[in-house]
Amino acid sequence: MAALGLTGTGLLFYGPLILLSIPLLTYTYYFYLKELNVTCFKRKKVMLAAFEFLSITGVLLTGNLFTLAFLYSGFFTTHKIILKTKRQAHDDFSKIFGGMPKKVWLLNGDTEIETPLNEIQIDDVIVVRAGEMITVDGVIIRGEGAINQCMLTGESLAVEKNKDDEVFASTVVLSGCLYIRVEKQGSETITGKIVDVLENTIDFKTEVESKGDEIVNRGAKTSLITTVIAIPILGFSHAIALTWAGFGYQMRLSAPLTVLNYLRVASGNGILIKDGRALEVLSKVDVFVFDKTGTLTQEIPDVVQIIAYNVLSQNELLQYAASAEQYQQHPVAQAILNEAKIQNIQLLSLEDSDYEMGLGIKVVLNTANNTAQAILLGSLRFMQQLEIEIPESIHKLQAEVMQNGHSLVYISFCDGTFLGVIELRPSLRPEAFGVVKDLTQMGKEICIVSGDQAATTKHLATSLGIENYYAEVLPEDKAKIIKELQGAGKKVCFVGDGINDAVALQTAEVSISLHGASSIAIDMADIVLVKLDLSSLLYTINMSKELNQLLNRGIKLNMGSSVACVAGIFVFGMGLSAAILFYYGTLGLNIGNSMLPIFNENRKKLPK
Repeated sequence: MAALGLTGTGLLFYGPLILLSIPLLTYTYYFYLKELNVTCFKRKKVMLAAFEFLSITGVLLTGNLFTLAFLYSGFFTTHKIILKTKRQAHDDFSKIFGGMPKKVWLLNGDTEIETPLNEIQIDDVIVVRAGEMITVDGVIIRGEGAINQCMLTGESLAVEKNKDDEVFASTVVLSGCLYIRVEKQGSETITGKIVDVLENTIDFKTEVESKGDEIVNRGAKTSLITTVIAIPILGFSHAIALTWAGFGYQMRLSAPLTVLNYLRVASGNGILIKDGRALEVLSKVDVFVFDKTGTLTQEIPDVVQIIAYNVLSQNELLQYAASAEQYQQHPVAQAILNEAKIQNIQLLSLEDSDYEMGLGIKVVLNTANNTAQAILLGSLRFMQQLEIEIPESIHKLQAEVMQNGHSLVYISFCDGTFLGVIELRPSLRPEAFGVVKDLTQMGKEICIVSGDQAATTKHLATSLGIENYYAEVLPEDKAKIIKELQGAGKKVCFVGDGINDAVALQTAEVSISLHGASSIAIDMADIVLVKLDLSSLLYTINMSKELNQLLNRGIKLNMGSSVACVAGIFVFGMGLSAAILFYYGTLGLNIGNSMLPIFNENRKKLPK
């Protein structure tokens, strides 16, 4: 910029000032040569490096120092805009999940000392009161209170926490006073891992950016040859001007900038996009495959009734079932454990367990009289495989509950003595109907995959107006269904559990989970909907459409300016300075187009 000022002033007022710009331009040219060295020898793009060397050095050889200064100013300004946007994205991600107080109250004996957060050590005890943010991952050693952890887990209601409960950084204490023993801090906390994952989303290459590279790489050789041939026809200066037509060049800058801005907007709305390419592809998806449990339905079903056999009471049957499931995290286990907690059921100690994925569990419990008892708990198919005899009345009940879209959990002794069943009722997400309707209106195909029996899955599909469904699907078979759809030429988005459905998530073109930000470090999905609200899916699809519209507009701007530049040189005799000015003028428009997501988002937030 100093060189531009000197050369401009020199041209207008005092010529010798131009000489002062030569050291500055020489230094800048040396810096640019280092960049070309990276392009040529590290990125192995020899022809592209030769072409860029010709376009820059050609300007230098014309002796027009003002044009050279203007060229450098435009080049480094556009790159500075991109670097600044990336830094702002880093800052945004950190603010969303990592905007920690700089000081905390450290418990030292009976005294609370205000201490810088970066001086807190593992096993220290900090005190957090109502209205304050928890700054570490840890365990409550004293006190109780209500915590808002919506941003981290998607839970809309405050969660009551007591002694021995875990708490996480970036959550807020709404009431009470908590004494927390520090277990993790800084980048080791869940929040820190989230920020790391989000910052890694910046390092991607979009399809449009790749296409721009292909255009540039293909055109570099042709442009190089054309420029050399044009020198005796148009003259050196006009021939060098042809290199500034910029076919594909602008998309190398504007495409990643556009996607990066949409990533910032998404994260601010509780949508964590771990791969920018997923957002680019989402609007082109043909089929949305929904995992039933925890996606279209609430994650944890409700217990409807408990039917006990063989002189067991309902409480005893629930005690066996809850004790068997006490260390399991899947929704059925959580439903049974919640019911046991409501009824104040004392759990039996668990001596051994063997989990059969998608079928059930076999456990050994230590009963009240200190005798070991082997228990089976799972689906009807699990019982049939183990040749457990099921009463006829239960078979009739099975048919009835399936008609209602409910399911049964079967409990038996391992010796074949049938103990009873627990009826579970799935609870549909309230927004599921609207989401399915909107996707259908968009012309998207929808199907459900579920491990439940056919009648239960059919009932859910019918109630939502979905024709296609797959029932009794084991986790490893979900990927096969996706491959079948892809084999029919369709792009697939899988919406499900971002942790347990890893193969299916990796197979689909786009994968989305409703699992809360707390799982993002191990979540296999490309996109995580933190708010646990399917409506966010529609918002994300609309963002994807807008993204592709902006990218396509950018391509048109780039190609239009390139054609206009070539026509201007050949038809109207446009010179080198005009070609460079024209290139950076249209590049400015393209960058402005890339900044629209942030501008529009900020405009929405302005008070009306």
